[in-house]
Amino acid sequence: MTRRVWTAAELEAMAPSEVDAIFEDSIIWDVVDAPQDLLARSRERVMRRIDETESTQQN
Repeated sequence: MTRRVWTAAELEAMAPSEVDAIFEDSIIWDVVDAPQDLLARSRERVMRRIDETESTQQN
């Protein structure tokens, strides 16, 4: 699913309620709807952070 990308000029030309609606529509509420590459990168970062903090806590 490709999402529309709005330019700053387009957003500035809109009413605040229109910008708010675009923002609300862009929120992904369910992890199954999130881009898989984003989830993979996030998992890697979280696992790396866990490894870093657990290794320093055990020393």
